[in-house]
Amino acid sequence: MTLVTGFLVWRDSANPSTPSTTIGQASPTTTTAPSRPTRVGWVTSRAGTMYQGNALAANIPFAVLGEEAGGYRVLDVCNREGFLSADQVTPGEVLLDRDGFADAVFVIDAGHGYPDYGAIGPNGLREADVNLDVANRVVELLSSPHDIDWTTGAITPGTGVPAAHAAIATRPVNGPDGGDFEVGLTFRSVLANSVDADAIVSIHHNSGPATTLDHPGSEVYVSAFDDESARLGALILDELRRSFASFGADWTGGTGEGLIARIGSDGGDYYTLIEVAEVPSAIVEGLYISNPTEEALAQTTTFRQTYAEAVYRGLVRFVTTAENPIPQVETQNFSPGGPGRSLDDCVVPTLD
Repeated sequence: MTLVTGFLVWRDSANPSTPSTTIGQASPTTTTAPSRPTRVGWVTSRAGTMYQGNALAANIPFAVLGEEAGGYRVLDVCNREGFLSADQVTPGEVLLDRDGFADAVFVIDAGHGYPDYGAIGPNGLREADVNLDVANRVVELLSSPHDIDWTTGAITPGTGVPAAHAAIATRPVNGPDGGDFEVGLTFRSVLANSVDADAIVSIHHNSGPATTLDHPGSEVYVSAFDDESARLGALILDELRRSFASFGADWTGGTGEGLIARIGSDGGDYYTLIEVAEVPSAIVEGLYISNPTEEALAQTTTFRQTYAEAVYRGLVRFVTTAENPIPQVETQNFSPGGPGRSLDDCVVPTLD
């Protein structure tokens, strides 16, 4: 991978040297740094949080739409507005002014979730389950500092890349049913908007008819109208292709380069998550779970960790560099027909 000069400069600035103090020289005076302005961008429920007359399960995220007397106006995982009392929830604060990766906020979305399991592999592997595991691994990587070997892609504990300020899971594994609950598409993007996320990435796996390839057929869907969405997708795709090439499989995929923007019949972005997001967004399709050899890969922890690490490296490059790799976005008109799933029967998870 070719690294641009700006990235090398970032590596220096990410590891500032500590000023040396010679013998006999007074140490610098330690002062308390002024507090930086923050706001509450999201809240999570506690066990028993009361919401619209129900006692909720713990660790359900809510997007904050505004503060009101005694609490917050929120959007819940069923795409419905409501109110939560401030003394009933755990607030999540984001910085108003950000400088560098340590201030960054990410929303990591595990695609699908009960009762929508997404693609089902020929041997019964459920896409939603794999998505959840990979997304949780990305959150874990973002939540602690690491060193990255940009030649090999190896990620190890270290101080080269600090932990992000926040990595918010739309389906947290410490939430109801281990994270296997329904989350509306609009909610996922509104959550990213409410925290002014540096990026939202939705983890998926593909299915359906595909062409035989000699390389991984990973695809990333991005906005046709946002250059930063396209840049985000290109960086993640670059890392996915590089990492997945080390695996053996009968690869399948589309005929293009894999960076795609789909346009709906209304002329806007087809995918709700991308259309509603006001921040850089990408839907990542790791591999074709409908292909038996790729399904077998998706069942392994080695592949899932590799997937997560590729996304993590892509996010680091996105925030800390100005890199804008090819390929260019392939724009497709897309009107598959048929209504999406209704959320009329969606329920915010409650205590049993």
